[in-house]
Amino acid sequence: MVDSLPGKMLILILSAALLCVTSAQQLIVTHAPQYVTFQDQSSPLQTSDVSKLISHTLGMPANSEMQWKGMQHGSVFKRPKANVLVTVHTLDGQPAPSVEGKAAFPVELDNAGVDISGLMRAVQGHFTGKTPLFVDAAMDNSIFDVQSKFDVFKTIPNTMRRMSDRLLDGDSVCQRHAMGTLNTSVPSDLSLLGELQVIQDVFNKVNSDSSFTSSSTPDVFSFTISGLQGVAEKHGQDAAQVADANSLVSDFLNKMTEQFVTLYKGNVVVEILLVSPPTGYVRKVRSLQQAVEPGAKAVAGRNETSMKVAPDYDENYPVIFNIVLWLMILMAIAVIAICYGIWNIDPGRDSIIYRMTTTRLKKD
Repeated sequence: MVDSLPGKMLILILSAALLCVTSAQQLIVTHAPQYVTFQDQSSPLQTSDVSKLISHTLGMPANSEMQWKGMQHGSVFKRPKANVLVTVHTLDGQPAPSVEGKAAFPVELDNAGVDISGLMRAVQGHFTGKTPLFVDAAMDNSIFDVQSKFDVFKTIPNTMRRMSDRLLDGDSVCQRHAMGTLNTSVPSDLSLLGELQVIQDVFNKVNSDSSFTSSSTPDVFSFTISGLQGVAEKHGQDAAQVADANSLVSDFLNKMTEQFVTLYKGNVVVEILLVSPPTGYVRKVRSLQQAVEPGAKAVAGRNETSMKVAPDYDENYPVIFNIVLWLMILMAIAVIAICYGIWNIDPGRDSIIYRMTTTRLKKD
């Protein structure tokens, strides 16, 4: 009995280690209103379904059905005003940041990242004539890429040099949080601190303009923190810099959740997506504007003509078709009713037509 204890302890240790590794990829809901509830699910959430999850959270229709059923709405009359998604990249086996959450679900990485462009089109189609607030921020080839239709976010530093100067300000992340052994002169450390600063600056911009929070359209924020993975690759997973970076990100995410909850008065859903992308991961850069140059459109038109491909219909085609169809049907019914009434009309003897005809006959 005693001899078998070391073997059992070894099995328990290996199982716990395996659980820690597999649970590194997960979706943590740090805040959700009372009318948005989550339930346990045995199947993992695909990363391709994260954007669909946000769509259902905001009450927007998704492009396709989501198989994962971990979220439920408690009220059909209330919808969150905003959704904040923060995607954190870590190395395989690297300890994940510790954040306080209401629910956590395992995640399976099945694509290169979370694409919110489909969600943006769905929201814009639902709120015609309005400009919803969409912000997509991530690091792209040493550039802090912040994509949005609002020019107010263009003033956020986007280069390493400008971000290094920004971190020297009194209200920067370096002054509000403990950096530990992290150094802004190291590119990997600067990238991580810069990504956190971008998130903080985006919040400051929204917080300074009440028109964002008072609008009738939902607000969607998508942030990506890949610097934690870069720090581990630079210093090693067991280095003190990695532990300090992990503590910094954990503290930042917890305070960020509190800030957004206060800003939207609790009417916001905040999710932290922890994933370990494979080596050689490349973020798919896609503009929220979806702008196409005129030359590209002309080339595409010529290609479709040469290939005899029918042009795409406008998204308003079904609406216009139904309006024209039912208007024609109503007009046809009206014409038939008028013709039938005229055909069966009986003026009667007291009508002016009968009296005039009778008088003329008597005179003759």
